[in-house]
Amino acid sequence: MSKNRKGLALKKSFFYLLAAMSPLFPPSAYGSLTIPPDSLVRVELSATDVNRVVCEGGEIKDVVYSKEKGLIVKASGSDVYVKFQVFQKEDKLVYDEAPSEMYISCEESVYSLIAAPVKTPSVTVRLADRKNTRVKGNAAVFKGLVYEEKVLKFLKMAYMDELSTDTFSIEEVQGDASIPEIRFSSMELRLRRVVRTEGFVLKEYRVVPGDDIEVREVDFMLLAERPAAIALDSTVMKRDFEYRLFVIDQAPGLR
Repeated sequence: MSKNRKGLALKKSFFYLLAAMSPLFPPSAYGSLTIPPDSLVRVELSATDVNRVVCEGGEIKDVVYSKEKGLIVKASGSDVYVKFQVFQKEDKLVYDEAPSEMYISCEESVYSLIAAPVKTPSVTVRLADRKNTRVKGNAAVFKGLVYEEKVLKFLKMAYMDELSTDTFSIEEVQGDASIPEIRFSSMELRLRRVVRTEGFVLKEYRVVPGDDIEVREVDFMLLAERPAAIALDSTVMKRDFEYRLFVIDQAPGLR
């Protein structure tokens, strides 16, 4: 199969899988995430705990938000602490479910967030330093693209080997670390590299089947944590031939 035809198959399988998984795997807000300047980003924060926003380039200058929406915000140095209000209704607590806009001035940049409350532990959001050249490169690559377009572009760049360390965080994986915890009896799977970018983590695997087999992208769902897309360069595999598998996860809390 030619590379162009493989690319078309990759694109079709990606769109199918993205549509199928979206309602099953909503974005998760857990841990820490980093967002770029000068872009509107939806961030899932804890509805129950205090969340922290960190200005990596210096100090917080100002925070603009709608107080009437029930947000409690306190800025101190390079940190902003965000808490959604909790309401008492009869004998139970009711947690806010409405998203709120926040505009945070961090050094010389403005970060625009849509803060969505979800039931999850406390989240730390890091506001990326504009001086970071990798952040600039990420912003340029995905500028103006909606969520699905970003995922597809990331996938295509990985498939065409167009990912640069100037723009992306790329970790080559070797030795025992390349062997995934999840095993497949009909094939050998090895993790080749992990690539991180704005809002996504891509893992590329080398797949060598032990027999002639036909697979589906969903067969590899267990390799994903917060699936955005799973794609293969071919779903019809010949024994002892090498194939490529791409698994893209959403970064924690980002959508």
